[in-house]
Amino acid sequence: MKSIISAILFVLTFSLFAQSQSDESVPEVVRKNFSKKFPRAENVSWQEVDNNYKADCFFRGRGTYAEYTAEGEWVQTVTDMDVKNLYPPIERYINENFKKDKIVFVEKALRADKQDYYYVQLARKEKGMKEPHIFELFFDKTGKIEQVKVPEGFEDQTIVGIDDPNAETPAAVIDSWQKRFPRAEAIDWTKKVNTSDSIDYNYVASFIYRDRVTKAEFLPDGKWIETRVEYAEKDLYAPVLKYIEENHWDDDLTIAEKVTRSDRKDYYYVKMERMEKGQFRPYVFELFFNKSGKLQKVNRPQELKNQYLLTVDIPPAVAKKFKSRFSSAKDVQWETQEGNWLAQFTYRDQPTTAEFSDSAQWITTIIEMDIKKLYAPVQRYIDKEYPDYKVMYGEKATRKDRNDHYYVELICKKKNLIPQKVALYFDKTGRLKEEE
Repeated sequence: MKSIISAILFVLTFSLFAQSQSDESVPEVVRKNFSKKFPRAENVSWQEVDNNYKADCFFRGRGTYAEYTAEGEWVQTVTDMDVKNLYPPIERYINENFKKDKIVFVEKALRADKQDYYYVQLARKEKGMKEPHIFELFFDKTGKIEQVKVPEGFEDQTIVGIDDPNAETPAAVIDSWQKRFPRAEAIDWTKKVNTSDSIDYNYVASFIYRDRVTKAEFLPDGKWIETRVEYAEKDLYAPVLKYIEENHWDDDLTIAEKVTRSDRKDYYYVKMERMEKGQFRPYVFELFFNKSGKLQKVNRPQELKNQYLLTVDIPPAVAKKFKSRFSSAKDVQWETQEGNWLAQFTYRDQPTTAEFSDSAQWITTIIEMDIKKLYAPVQRYIDKEYPDYKVMYGEKATRKDRNDHYYVELICKKKNLIPQKVALYFDKTGRLKEEE
């Protein structure tokens, strides 16, 4: 734990000792290894501290910090997280102990020494106080609370999970765990409320076993309930991996677990995140597969409840109209949207989306543009009005109602300018229509 806190303090105080570096002054091996790990990273700026090199950037739509040694060895990556989609153990802890406080920001750190952690900053407003009190919470990679930094005047506060006098684990539970998982490492114990009338708590062990992050749950008498083992995407059970590759090929896998239960109702659990254009927070999908790898249940975002994201039956008339209009389309995927049929595919080497009505009438086609080859009037406007911004995404929409338009998303190159992100619409002649 001491090494985790040291790493956190290192990140938090980084700016006090960092020296800005031009790309040329950063060792080539560092820049090369960074590019491999973070392809297409945006707004990269380098700094040097204690003989290491730190890159601040935007990667997959999120603020990211990556650290390397002078020899090019990766040290750690710290990523801004969506405060509305917290890791479940952290969300539960905050809801139980800091429910009235506001989450300011959340960071997740992945480290080469495997001492991964989460950092959460909370603000508590009180009557008569001009500025809020700031609480800092540090969690290990399993979501267990490790440290809480409280403001002045709160030093005597009891922190549940750290110095709770009732947090002792029964000997029967520890003995059962040791017999089932010999030579396990980095063990931490937490309690989980049992919903029955006769038992208050179950006991959950979080540890490393056979090089995998593992959790095991027990009753107070030591009876084993279930074990959850985290898996990398490449190591998942083949039928589960195949389904993900076919249906969530462009989504990010955040959690994958194999759950083995005492009642033999084993299953696989997978959590995916999807970033879409115009969205500043990802859509979250939770997938549940039975032990044979067959999908049993999907928890989808509320915004996508009206879409068939598993399989869809395309009406023959819609399929025929699509084929006649996009005969050479590749990698076609269908879903429904507000009663219409939406196809996503590659056409003439460009990512494309086409929408058709239920009566097979074509409605619109959206083509993702090469940001280096924008329509000239659009590019001229951006160069003149937004010189400190960079184009991140662009598309051309052709519509049946002839209300064609261009849409572009910009991100600021300088962190002190507001807004950091801008979305612009242009008509088919390249004149600005509206600004968001």
